[in-house]
Amino acid sequence: MTVVLILFMMVIIGAVIGGVTNSLAIKMLFRPYQAKFLGSWKLPFTPGLIPKRREELAKQLGRTVVEHLLTAEGLQKKLKQSEFQKQVITWSQAEMKRVLDQRWSTKQMLENVGVYITEEDIRKSIYLWSKKQVSNYLLSKQDQTVNELIGETNSKKVDDYLDQFAIYLQERLTQFVGSESAGIKIGRLIETYLGGKGFIGNMISSFLGNEGLTEKVQPLIVEYSQSEEALDMLKQALKDEWNKWANRTIGEVKSKMKEIELEEVVGKGLSSSLPVDQWLDKTVKDWIKPFESKIYDQILPIIITKILDTFANRTQLLLEKFNLEEIVEKEVRGFPISRVEELVLNISRKEFKLITYLGALLGGVIGLVQGLIVVFLR
Repeated sequence: MTVVLILFMMVIIGAVIGGVTNSLAIKMLFRPYQAKFLGSWKLPFTPGLIPKRREELAKQLGRTVVEHLLTAEGLQKKLKQSEFQKQVITWSQAEMKRVLDQRWSTKQMLENVGVYITEEDIRKSIYLWSKKQVSNYLLSKQDQTVNELIGETNSKKVDDYLDQFAIYLQERLTQFVGSESAGIKIGRLIETYLGGKGFIGNMISSFLGNEGLTEKVQPLIVEYSQSEEALDMLKQALKDEWNKWANRTIGEVKSKMKEIELEEVVGKGLSSSLPVDQWLDKTVKDWIKPFESKIYDQILPIIITKILDTFANRTQLLLEKFNLEEIVEKEVRGFPISRVEELVLNISRKEFKLITYLGALLGGVIGLVQGLIVVFLR
């Protein structure tokens, strides 16, 4: 009975020592978090292994992540993987559809990305841009004649336009000289003319009367304004005037039009006539509606693929710019040891228990062997 008790006690004591020792060793990986002092003497094994080696651990983790986990080759392979690119394209299409379905106006969309612009800003920009473009263009072409500038083909078209304009002028002139207001003006003109001709003028005026003369003269003027001769005269006058200007250089034309700043006219005309307010109120979805299917099915996949390929070809440079090793190192340094302990224990709690039980088992076996030795040596 005494032998059995001795063996049992030796096994229990060995198991307790082995289990407690292994459990304490696991705890000492993390505890204590800070060094402990007895007076000025620092207690050994404080702080725990991981807190004590935190700096080395941070550097090693940073180096491990860059050299073995998040490598340029690995990222490049992932970015060029066709399946991954398809996933990114699908996500981009869905995200674009989600944004467009919000029905944001162009102005709202710009504000969402931090661009704040008003209608006045756009009109001012259009005015300044167009004014500068016209000024630069005229300056670069100032030694060319108008004919040289517009070219032979357009020069022939101008002749056709002038003929059409002459017909338009004839119609407007006929309409005017046949009007009641023109009749009144003709009557006054006749009265003024005859009044300056003395006795004969007064005699004609009193004999026919101004109204009678007007009724006779006005139809003649209308008839002449409708004649081919009048039309030919208008055409020739317009062509003569055009040829006079067309053979001058742009610089000469501009100098003759000092009162008219062409740049100013074009700038103000464009900035005031363009429907900027409608542009800003129009939704982005409406802007791209004619090309929506092409954007989704062709343009967006091409853009995403190009972007991913560009990133893939520059992964080494990007990683160097990001300096991931330093980022990981800083994060590990600032990570609470208690949180590290919690993470490790949550992941490896079962294995740590098995290590503790294994220590108890080995301690029990050693205790049994010691007990047997003691019994045999008695």
